[in-house]
Amino acid sequence: MKPLLLFLFVALGATSQDADRSVIPSTPPAILWRAPYGIGMENWTCGSAGCDHAPTPPFYFEKEDTEGTFPKLTVTDAKGRTWSVKFGVKVTPESFCSRFVAALGYIVEPSYYVASGKLEDAHKLGRASDYVKSDGSFVRARFQLRDTNALEFLPRHAWSLTDNPFRGTHELAGLRVVLMMLSNWDAKDLRSGQESSNTAVFRGPDGQMLYSFFDWGSTLGRWGNITRRTRNDCSGFSADTPHLITGVHDNVVVWGYSGKHDSEVRNGITVDDLRWLAPYLSTITAEQIRAGLRASGATDRQNASCTEALESRIHEVQTVARTGQY
Repeated sequence: MKPLLLFLFVALGATSQDADRSVIPSTPPAILWRAPYGIGMENWTCGSAGCDHAPTPPFYFEKEDTEGTFPKLTVTDAKGRTWSVKFGVKVTPESFCSRFVAALGYIVEPSYYVASGKLEDAHKLGRASDYVKSDGSFVRARFQLRDTNALEFLPRHAWSLTDNPFRGTHELAGLRVVLMMLSNWDAKDLRSGQESSNTAVFRGPDGQMLYSFFDWGSTLGRWGNITRRTRNDCSGFSADTPHLITGVHDNVVVWGYSGKHDSEVRNGITVDDLRWLAPYLSTITAEQIRAGLRASGATDRQNASCTEALESRIHEVQTVARTGQY
């Protein structure tokens, strides 16, 4: 069993400074990506930090988080660990995509799907009362670990996709590709305001500044504008799959994706960027995808549809990386 810190950091292999292109130096070191290793089936079936770190009942209600669009609670478990618990349509996408993103080497907070449970001392709930019964019982929740000893969230440190220490690197381009591969249309960053940004910086125990895109709930559906986009919609995800890549011009890949800040997500990604990402995508198997979706609460029909679509998207990226053509 690898220690929790390994999975919080995703891996202990090469850093972004080992990439083909240079990284703007920063003090303390800024990290967006680490070469993944030791990510096995356990991390797909349980969560990115492995089975030993899964939430342990009984669960104790601490407070309700009134920020954001979806109901969230802060709870502690039998081991005294603190968790952010979310309910609603984002639960399955967040639980699964945290596994997918971690398997590629990007920094995520460990997330677990809990099919059912009970909260002790739950009282005076607001929005969460739609999901938590009067006796404290609940179904279908995403538990995300809050461990300040391993990762310290830094307030007012949101970052922009266009202004950060990783501009011009394969790692940043790879993250943008992953956003599109998972149809994450909610690519809010610093320009959306600190309170609504989906980018964050954490400080690790060794002082490294760990850059993360942390909200993967608006995924596995249709991309697009407000009238088109969906979440946890595997049929829509499948329908958009043939339009993920629409061409290659002068070594620059053209994408069909659209969403918030879409030009900053899709523009300027090269075939060389896909060649950097492709070996890491090749480590992800259909069996792992199916196991991750099943462990994240997907139905059998969703599992079959999303697995086929993701396999197709991975294959398409790998083909363009190999041939340089579309």
